[in-house]
Amino acid sequence: MMPAMRKHGLAFVALVMSLAGTVGTVRADIAERGPDEPPLPVDESSIVGRKNDQGMLTGYVFTGEVTIAGGSLNSRLIYLNNCKGETTSTGAPGCRLTRGSNNSITNTSSIASGNLAAYTGSDATWAAILTCVRQTYAPFNVTVTDINPGSAPHFEAMAAGLPGNIGYPSSVGGVSPFSCGIIQNAISFSFLNANPSNVNQACYIIAQETAHAFGLSHEMLAADPMTYIQNPPVKRFQNQLACIGTQGCCQPQQECQCGVQMQNSYQELMDIFGPSTPTPPVITFETPMNGANVSAGFVVRVAVADDQGVASVELLIDNNPIGSILTPPYAFNAPASITPGTHMVTVRATDTGGTAGTASITVNVGDPCTSDSSCSSQGAGLVCVDGRCVPGSDQPGGLGTTCNAATECVSGLCATKDGENRCTENCDLAANACPDGYECLSNGAGGGLCWSSGGGCLGCSSGGGPQPILPIAGGVLMALVLVRRRRATPG
Repeated sequence: MMPAMRKHGLAFVALVMSLAGTVGTVRADIAERGPDEPPLPVDESSIVGRKNDQGMLTGYVFTGEVTIAGGSLNSRLIYLNNCKGETTSTGAPGCRLTRGSNNSITNTSSIASGNLAAYTGSDATWAAILTCVRQTYAPFNVTVTDINPGSAPHFEAMAAGLPGNIGYPSSVGGVSPFSCGIIQNAISFSFLNANPSNVNQACYIIAQETAHAFGLSHEMLAADPMTYIQNPPVKRFQNQLACIGTQGCCQPQQECQCGVQMQNSYQELMDIFGPSTPTPPVITFETPMNGANVSAGFVVRVAVADDQGVASVELLIDNNPIGSILTPPYAFNAPASITPGTHMVTVRATDTGGTAGTASITVNVGDPCTSDSSCSSQGAGLVCVDGRCVPGSDQPGGLGTTCNAATECVSGLCATKDGENRCTENCDLAANACPDGYECLSNGAGGGLCWSSGGGCLGCSSGGGPQPILPIAGGVLMALVLVRRRRATPG
């Protein structure tokens, strides 16, 4: 339960207005307005907070609206909205906002109106931001998602656009409504398009602004997202008391307008949501099946699902770590040196909150494959390369599929030839044991790579010598036209 001193009545609001000087202006700014009206300008002085060393202002607007106690929550869901799935009144991708009492279901905000442009960063960066926010809230019984909950009650963090889209000065990095308690169905704003690639900064702003809607103030604790102290760049809610303020205890005095001078952000969120009830990731083997007959170097491919997001997936054979992968597709090659006989294959997946799950099967390692048909017992869509069964062109990241980076290929090899970028496999030039429709072509550095039939040399000039080629990951690479997939080393 929130402390009684955080509850406010008319007398308390009047006290806050006398302390804050600008609160009267803020209350005037949040008048109701109809749809399709232009953004109502909000002056920088209306925001309680401060600028960082780069001149970016984050903070909150004191609205004085009705709050609820932790036990009265109608939702334990934080919707992280990049506004890519919505359309503004102009028809462009983005979130359309109207003024009124906070209602995340209808995109009604007590502090903003206008059309917030969609997030301009990459899908990979967005996924990293989502993972970071989930990790920040992992100790608490609240779910962070980027899937639109529709008409279900929820707290919403709009993480997109620029401040000018909804009437704020260009210096503002984030803003939230604030009223010394939990604002039900509140919408907070983190303007990520000013720096769409900075994961830690985005995560920090989102954490601070969402927590303001839960009644948390700024504080003087460097490792906590409620601070303005920039280092360390990775911040998590800390289980310790800290002074409320931005420049010292109750400095400025307006920071202590809720009647308290110290704050434990971790404990306050624990009082609101309670402890998390973590569930381990769910692991499903796709290849091979339990009891399958396989050849050395066989592929292990799994699907992994978790409500908080997957942090890493590790392969173990007979309890010996083989390797780990941080991003999908989750596919491994067993060692080519594995001995014949029965082996236990284990996959361990860890979610963003640190909860791990495992799944195991047994396989029988026998003779090398001799044709694509001999791989059918190991799983669907496998082809034979140099005696080992690997995913073919109808499998994600398989041999011959298009790629933009090595991480998209099961083999960890993404090569380019004649302007085409495709996943490939190492092969023995002398044996030329690639599947039907493929040849083992020289990589220009003494090795071979399987490529669709047509002859030539991967990484060689027309005269057979090495030539400079622009690889997929950027930069110039001599001779070899592939980038190995990065995998975390076994711990």
